Amino acid sequence: MGLFDFLFGKKKQDPSFTLGVVNFFKGEDNPSDLIIVGFVKGTIKVGDEIVVTKMSRVTETPVKITVLSLEVPEGEVQEATDTMVIARVQDGAKLDIYKGTVLHSENAPDAQRYNAYITALGIAFVNEQEGKLTKEDCEKLAASDISEIWQLYYKVHAEEAKRFEAKQVLLNYKRRELYKLIREKLFLVDDIYVVYSVETDEPYLFSHASEDEKGSLSVTMPMAQLIPSSYMHYHKEIYKKDEIFDFKRIENGPDKEGIRNFIRDLFIYDGIRGIQYCGEKTTILAEQLVDLPRYKGIDEKEIPVTNPNVIKWLYLARQLGKLNTKDKKTLNQVYLYQFYEALKTAKFIAPMRLHGYDQLLEDNPQTEIEPNIPFDLAMQPGKTKEWTLKVYTDWKRLRKHYGEDCKALIVTLDEQLEYYDVVINPGDHPMAAATITEELYNEVKKKTV
Repeated sequence: MGLFDFLFGKKKQDPSFTLGVVNFFKGEDNPSDLIIVGFVKGTIKVGDEIVVTKMSRVTETPVKITVLSLEVPEGEVQEATDTMVIARVQDGAKLDIYKGTVLHSENAPDAQRYNAYITALGIAFVNEQEGKLTKEDCEKLAASDISEIWQLYYKVHAEEAKRFEAKQVLLNYKRRELYKLIREKLFLVDDIYVVYSVETDEPYLFSHASEDEKGSLSVTMPMAQLIPSSYMHYHKEIYKKDEIFDFKRIENGPDKEGIRNFIRDLFIYDGIRGIQYCGEKTTILAEQLVDLPRYKGIDEKEIPVTNPNVIKWLYLARQLGKLNTKDKKTLNQVYLYQFYEALKTAKFIAPMRLHGYDQLLEDNPQTEIEPNIPFDLAMQPGKTKEWTLKVYTDWKRLRKHYGEDCKALIVTLDEQLEYYDVVINPGDHPMAAATITEELYNEVKKKTV
């Protein structure tokens, strides 16, 4: 103990506590008071001033309320520890408290509050309501709340569903029901955070590889992971030790189309098949979230150039980082094999600068430029040849670097590698790009035939 503490005394901090709301009722004698039912972790006392936190709305200004009385199964008490309680709180009816709200001491850490929140959702919606949400529940709960409820419900019933077909049918029905609510609410939020790869500065592709009995590897459909802004303080703690992840905020915008458009672009351009929301057990396919383009019956020349498979396999390989384990080396071989397979049929966009004939160019699509119109392609010094041709997998990435008015030529690797090395998607992040030489391309083509 220091001299200051010895002379003046050091105030000892009270132990923290949390109370997750499982149910609530208005007080009969005073309807402004609220009767809270929930599990308290730690010790709560009559007279305590406690903070009200809605875990899916942490941007709201915190408020405090006073505990007027406490009751446990044995009767009324002045304090309660690690048990189910009935707590009467002053003016609680004015605060729009709902199931899953957490009441806690000011010093309760984030992890303790999150655990209280999950415990309350589990008791209220899985144990007591068996996954059924009332009309009031649906109105009060956010998309993240419903995602957590689904994951808790799945955890309880997954093993039983493997053994009994009827339980599997019920689990699938519950998934559809809760996912519908998540989709409706997800597109109404103001913003969302997405887990990004530090290596590529693009959304991280969450995918798992598994080996069958014959030793063949299969890879699950890559997913992007979306995190509610209210969770960021908690998820940063989870991810901060792993330097491969970053986070980026996606604004929904005044028209509430920002998140929808972002998810659609992930599918069209990056080969991501869906999202994980608040955890890997809430996995929703892109087709269930957004309207995707359909090109059946459309002339091939009218279809925009995109290369989702090229991007998907390249980014999965890049995310591996240093190939310092046998598993990483094996996965890298699988990913690059698929990457080069995708290159065989891929069409790319080569930015070009045109000279003269401005009016003629305005009247003709850029893919049908007359050969006598002088133009320059975007180049940089070559690796094995004098020059490296710059190409992009899609118009979105090209316009990011060359602007909306950039003209371009549609090319394939086979027709260019005889004359140039080719770099795909050059930009600020080298790991998001790939340089292809004729020698390497031909060598890999032989192996992948």
